[in-house]
Amino acid sequence: MSEPLAWSAWLRQEALRWNFIAKTFVAGMLALYLSFRWQLEAPGTALVTVFIVAQPQSGLIIAKGFYRLLGTTLGSLVTLLMLALFAQNQALFLISLSLWVGLCVACAAWFRDFQAYAFVLAGYTACLIGFPAVQHPEMAFDLTIARVSEIYIGILCTAVVSDLFWPQHITPRLIQTVRQHYYDLIAYLVKAVATPLDISIHRHDPLRFVIQILELESLRASAIFEDPRSRIRSDRLRLFSADFMRLTTTLHALEQLGHRMRTGKQVHALKALRPVVESLGPELTQQGQIPRCAAETTTLLRQLGSYQPWLAQHLHDIRHRLQQRVTSPQELDAFDDAAELMIQMVSELFNLTSTYASLLDNRHQPTRPAPAPAFFTPPQEVILTGVRAVLAMLVLSAFWIATAWPQGSLAATIACIACALFAAAPQPQRAVIHMATGFTLGLIAAMVMNLMVLPNMHSFVYLGMGMLPFIILGLWIASRTRTYGIGIAYCMMLGNALPLHNRMYYDGVLLLNSGLAQLIGLGIAGIAFSVLRRGQLLQQRRYYIRHLAHELAATCRRSLQQLPHSFDGRTRDLMRQVMIHAPHLVQELIPCTLAVLELGDAIVQLRQHASLPGSTTPPHRLKQVLRQLEHSLRHPQLQEQRQLTIDALVDLIRMSATGDHPAIPGSDLRRVLHIFRDDPWLARFNALSNATEPLEGVSFAP
Repeated sequence: MSEPLAWSAWLRQEALRWNFIAKTFVAGMLALYLSFRWQLEAPGTALVTVFIVAQPQSGLIIAKGFYRLLGTTLGSLVTLLMLALFAQNQALFLISLSLWVGLCVACAAWFRDFQAYAFVLAGYTACLIGFPAVQHPEMAFDLTIARVSEIYIGILCTAVVSDLFWPQHITPRLIQTVRQHYYDLIAYLVKAVATPLDISIHRHDPLRFVIQILELESLRASAIFEDPRSRIRSDRLRLFSADFMRLTTTLHALEQLGHRMRTGKQVHALKALRPVVESLGPELTQQGQIPRCAAETTTLLRQLGSYQPWLAQHLHDIRHRLQQRVTSPQELDAFDDAAELMIQMVSELFNLTSTYASLLDNRHQPTRPAPAPAFFTPPQEVILTGVRAVLAMLVLSAFWIATAWPQGSLAATIACIACALFAAAPQPQRAVIHMATGFTLGLIAAMVMNLMVLPNMHSFVYLGMGMLPFIILGLWIASRTRTYGIGIAYCMMLGNALPLHNRMYYDGVLLLNSGLAQLIGLGIAGIAFSVLRRGQLLQQRRYYIRHLAHELAATCRRSLQQLPHSFDGRTRDLMRQVMIHAPHLVQELIPCTLAVLELGDAIVQLRQHASLPGSTTPPHRLKQVLRQLEHSLRHPQLQEQRQLTIDALVDLIRMSATGDHPAIPGSDLRRVLHIFRDDPWLARFNALSNATEPLEGVSFAP
């Protein structure tokens, strides 16, 4: 059975690949024909736009095209403004253009997905329009209209062809992803309650619930452009992601508490909790079956709604009986902490299930505000990305002015594109090499077409037939994940280098010069990536350790508004970046990230529960302890400060128990203390942050 299934999967994959190739070629030819028909100045720009925008799914194309339209419009308007101010002074114009490009590239590094792409286009369009316009200021407006029209034609042709002919929508994938995430989480819970408070299950697959939910945001951001039903559910999908992250964080905290209770041999509390945990199992299924879709959660939602008050009362009764048998206050405190986490987990599970069930209704509005997506992007790296683009642009602009190089503007434009596109790439130097490889292959193909094929093509039909094998080759290369960058670069060079104008000319020397200029611009971008290197930092352990410590310390002082979700999202996104940029560190940093999530959640819960009604200001004594805790987290090597923080937490717990500070919840304080004092990852924080190679015998796992 495995071999026929493998053949079927291969055939489906090949069909999708050739579907993408065929639709992209048809869209490119349509954009080229319309540009020729309407006598636009550079029809090749429309063709290149098709290659850049093309995606297998129509939702991705529409989203990418929409933001490309925004970026193109913004870039053209800013260029016209700069031309109006500095057209008489070429040096001032190029400086202002370089600063604008740097700002756009920095914004592209700050934002994500297609929003970042809009800023890439805003900078790229400014170069595409500004460089020729500054040499002929009197034609600036006409050049702007022509370039924007060509880009618009390419975007619209790609979107129309992709949506009309064998469309591959992204919405079914979004639906399947939501269903799978919910099913996997419930299945995990069913398995977990069979071995109550056992951390060993979570260790087997630590990545699944830490970062997998992050992919949902990219799918949602694309699906809202192709399907009105996805747009209506957009807020609820964001709320689903937030609820999912909160529940998995609480679940991990409960498992860690169970581990500490077993380590401390608090057998009476564990024995009392076991039947309570096991009682959750039947509430998670319907006749032994886990819901496969939102329509099947009605019974589960009703069961969880009635289970919550029963659980609170049952835990209260068990605690009363346990108090009569156990004299150890630590064991009673541990039971109270576990009971509170149990109630919190069931409440969050009810919220998640309610949000999931609400996705069925087309008109339903979320009952709770949907938090905005939270991503990890350090400001210093955004600044570095912008500075790198500015320096590359200034170097090429200065060389262009000093030498009067005819192709200098083209080299600067390509350098701008490369700096923007590869700013967030895992290995930007490697991406530049791939692009250079594609450019080289595209230049060779363009030379062959320019000197041997195109002179014999006497109509648009013949032109399309002559270009067919060359474009198909590039799209075939681009249809494979590993060679996507090479294929797109090949097609870009082909579209840029060919004399696709209303009055076609065949000049091999000019073509070679323009191709070499693009390679030089790409080389300058590669040098900029090598001089201002961020890629090597992303491979180092201390980079992630430092930012994890910063995110954790920031929970002690950031505003409480949306703090739980923003902390969860930023920390998980940082772990996702570890997987992308430094996969060799994943197994080592996963336990650290889980511990950070647990301690951060405990600090946030402490601050929330300690806040006075109608105020976000905690008691003064707690403020002092939080400041000490923040200092310890930022400087884990200071053992004396760490011990002072532990003593302050112990004193505050004692004062809370005696009633001196009743507004400060003791359970939250105990949870913070146990994680901060007992988890081995923090004790080794400094050693790992200073290490450049894996440390033998060092493990974060408790």
